[in-house]
Amino acid sequence: MAGPQPGAGRPTEDPRIRAAGVLFHTSALLERFLGAAIQREAGISHSVFEVLLILADQPQGTPVGALCERLVLTSGGATRLVDRMVEAELVTRKPSPQDRRVQLVLLTGRGEETLRLAAAAHTAELDRLLGAALEPAEAAAMTRALDRLGQRLRTELPPLR
Repeated sequence: MAGPQPGAGRPTEDPRIRAAGVLFHTSALLERFLGAAIQREAGISHSVFEVLLILADQPQGTPVGALCERLVLTSGGATRLVDRMVEAELVTRKPSPQDRRVQLVLLTGRGEETLRLAAAAHTAELDRLLGAALEPAEAAAMTRALDRLGQRLRTELPPLR
């Protein structure tokens, strides 16, 4: 995104600053609405929902380290989140058959059912919010652009500890 040179004009007039502000504000609003729907219907946070989604695609289990990378969490943050999910019986841990030092995280039956409830609430709320604001082609273009941006940003993100 090209724009005026840094320091030229008023910052509030810089389209790059406006674009970032719109993105952050809209993301925060979506997080609030979607998180509330998931909490109301499935009794879990949006962070727990994200872990359940990752695990649903990995029936053989996912190392905690991989969760850190996907969720952009520190190892301590991911471990605490998984600990709470184990206590809630949404996931279990087991040693990796390839490396016993690595703990794999797997969905339980309760985790699968909770994911189904949360996904239904999530998609219903997305349909309500996005469907009222965007045409399907606009939503698809937005998804492609944000995915491309996210992939680019991940290449520059230093490892979290």
